[in-house]
Amino acid sequence: MPVYAWKGVRGSQYLTGTMEALSRDEAAFKVKQQGVIITALALGEGQQEPSPEKKALPQLVRRKRVPPREVLVFTRKTATMMHAGLPVLQAFEMLRDQTEHPYFRQILDKVYKDVEAGTRLSGSFANYPDVFDVIYINLLRAGEASGRLDFFLSRLVTNMERTLRLRAAVKSALTYPAILLVVATGVVAVMMVFVVPVFAQMYGESGRVLPAPTRIVMNISDFLRNPLGGGALLLGLVGAALGVRAVLKSNSALRRRWHRRLLKMPVIGEIILKSALAKMAMVQGNLSDAGVPVIESLDIAASSTTNIELQEAFQAVKRGVFSGEPLSTLLRQQPIIPVTYADLVAVGERTGNMKDMLEAISRYYEEEFDDAVGRLSAMLEPIMIVFLGVTIGFILVAMYLPIFKMGQTMV
Repeated sequence: MPVYAWKGVRGSQYLTGTMEALSRDEAAFKVKQQGVIITALALGEGQQEPSPEKKALPQLVRRKRVPPREVLVFTRKTATMMHAGLPVLQAFEMLRDQTEHPYFRQILDKVYKDVEAGTRLSGSFANYPDVFDVIYINLLRAGEASGRLDFFLSRLVTNMERTLRLRAAVKSALTYPAILLVVATGVVAVMMVFVVPVFAQMYGESGRVLPAPTRIVMNISDFLRNPLGGGALLLGLVGAALGVRAVLKSNSALRRRWHRRLLKMPVIGEIILKSALAKMAMVQGNLSDAGVPVIESLDIAASSTTNIELQEAFQAVKRGVFSGEPLSTLLRQQPIIPVTYADLVAVGERTGNMKDMLEAISRYYEEEFDDAVGRLSAMLEPIMIVFLGVTIGFILVAMYLPIFKMGQTMV
């Protein structure tokens, strides 16, 4: 079993030690159970983190992505049954039989057997990080520790509903422009492959010198219809997209620069930032309500976003809190975090009601996010319409331009 070395603080003491565990999450959980606030946690020298394949359970032969809405429905039903006073095992047995998703049903069956054998619910769920993220697990642990599992399941339902609503808002804003782009691409492709060659044959038989726009469109059509032209271009674009994705995934420095550039983009950067801040404030508020220390809640909140710039900003804030500086002051020192966010946190610090203030911050940035998504939708729709009209109009005018000139010559 891997051995993890840790450093942390308990009260006024600075402690170090080692912990045997199957995973880093399990080691962190065991150390925190001792009342230690972790400042560093890493594998011992010469050891390797167990791969996902080694930790895979034999019952789950074929992994499939579980839709977030499936997890939401399950969590909502569980919260309702717990609130009604139904024992955990009976609730899981009913929910397992009601679940239609095959992979998720296997997970629930394994969780049921684990709980029946004496494993804590959060500990069993932690074996499936692709389904239950770190926020889900930590809120579940808070519910188990406080004896209010039904309450924290209800908070999880609220969090997941708001997260799904944010995603749905972005998808809704991008649906119409995406449809226009697909239609425009299809129309242009049909014209270039089937319509333009007819005109090209007709003009070739006339022997006339064609206008420059007509020649440009005909040359593009010839290039796209040629397998070594259009086919190679398509393969090149797909290969370039996959290559860029692979490089960004493997190179943390380039990924950081890309995430920084995304945040600076008009409207899009605003959407990414405000959705992330809304979720971070929501997570911090729930963890604060559960009695989780500020340092740990900042660490978990940072994991709720995939943007490296925001993650590093919150990690820097966490280090400052560990040194005893006020949270609002540290937030103001991060250029990427809006002043409004830090000011509202300062109000929570002064009033001593940080939980409600973080909830208010989350709702404020959700409203700001909605406004930004609305602006993006209002901006993209006319752009796509103009693009469609200009592209198709240029092709049509270029193809009929020789005919117009012939008519002028005859007059």
